[in-house]
Amino acid sequence: MILSKYFTGPAGLLAGVLITASSTLPLQAQSSGANPIDLTAFRQPTSGWETVGDVTVSWTNRTAMTTSSGSGIWAHVPKRKQKTDELVTVSSYGDVELEFDYLLASGSEATIYLNDAYPIVLSESGQLLTPHAAQRDGITGYAPRQLVSRAPGLWQRLRISFKAPEFGADGSKRAPARLLRAELNGVLIHEDVPLVAAQGKTEQAKAPLRIVVNNGPIAFRNAGIATLRQRDQQRGGGPDPILVNAPTNTILRSFMDIPGTRVVHAVSVGHPQRVHYTYDLDHGNVVQVWRGGFLDATPMWHDRGNGTSRVLGSPIIFGKPRLAVAKLNGSDTPWPTDTSGTGYKPKGYTLDREERPTFRYQLYGASVEDAWTPLAEGHGFSRTVTVTGSTDNLYLQLAAAPSITDQGNGVYLVGDKRWYVQLQDTGKEKPVIRDQGEIKELLVPIRSVIRYSIIF
Repeated sequence: MILSKYFTGPAGLLAGVLITASSTLPLQAQSSGANPIDLTAFRQPTSGWETVGDVTVSWTNRTAMTTSSGSGIWAHVPKRKQKTDELVTVSSYGDVELEFDYLLASGSEATIYLNDAYPIVLSESGQLLTPHAAQRDGITGYAPRQLVSRAPGLWQRLRISFKAPEFGADGSKRAPARLLRAELNGVLIHEDVPLVAAQGKTEQAKAPLRIVVNNGPIAFRNAGIATLRQRDQQRGGGPDPILVNAPTNTILRSFMDIPGTRVVHAVSVGHPQRVHYTYDLDHGNVVQVWRGGFLDATPMWHDRGNGTSRVLGSPIIFGKPRLAVAKLNGSDTPWPTDTSGTGYKPKGYTLDREERPTFRYQLYGASVEDAWTPLAEGHGFSRTVTVTGSTDNLYLQLAAAPSITDQGNGVYLVGDKRWYVQLQDTGKEKPVIRDQGEIKELLVPIRSVIRYSIIF
């Protein structure tokens, strides 16, 4: 049966999806009612840590982190002969909700001890493409449900709901500590996991939060801790999800909802490297990319369905659908908001030997081919755009975001450290960053072939 190639049954059968302990969707600050955490929340001294205004990891030097003065971020950047203190909160906690943004360099690792006893590991582990119980990010012995971590140098957000162990009047333990939920970049990666104290640690009903750096630089921001809220533990009531896996290169057409609009001619393409994208046939461009699971097709196929599918992983959404290629008659010509006057005509797609699509369309009298290939290490995609025919004043928009930073050597950091653009082949053309209102655009003239990577 064809469905068996692509589908699992209920969500509980998702055993093949990887978990680690990070959308252009903004990362949320701590929830209302949470007590903020910065370096003043920890016992002093805090040697080896500093309060800074920004941190940066260059994609071409991924093991190093630089900082700039200011406030709002607390970071550890290793320095020779400098002692690094473990961070231990002044206050003790029991049942809590903890959330924070964190940013790692390549090879960095830190351990957060809930109740000063139960380790949660934050680790840069982008090379791991399949889940297993020894997964470095998360909890030893429990494989994460999905791999949704970001590349080094990008902000990620972790939310944890923790229930402390319960003890009787005689001191005997009546109930173990449990990790009720852990969400990484908005995706559930652990649920209702019993926790075991690390060797040498004492279990307590209330204890401080401890942070230990194991290796490399790390930064935190938007951290908060609050008393655990009572959650409705009811489950069920809905249909069993119809999940689409991508053990091989997989294509599914559907409607796709992204913030503010519905893409009605969407083609989602999944890969065994666990990086996926959605292509908008009405504009000839990708609208989102993500890591983790492929698609939840329940809304499309359950009962009569509404034609939509949903991303299973953690998406980076590139904004409102727009053309990738456009004609600009001057440096101030706005990027087109739709296809009017462009002569845009979609021509579908062709498949290569590995069943990966190359999308084809026409506009301004030129023919365009657009091919996306997963990077071997699973950090993103290589994109090749080929134009033939009339190419006068044609530009390819590589990125559009509130901020774009040139890191040198053909690498650009996009948004609030959301993803990278790395140029591979632009011919003799030079990219430019221009301001368009509150948005910056990274553009390059396109005469024949442009090749670059999107890394996230």
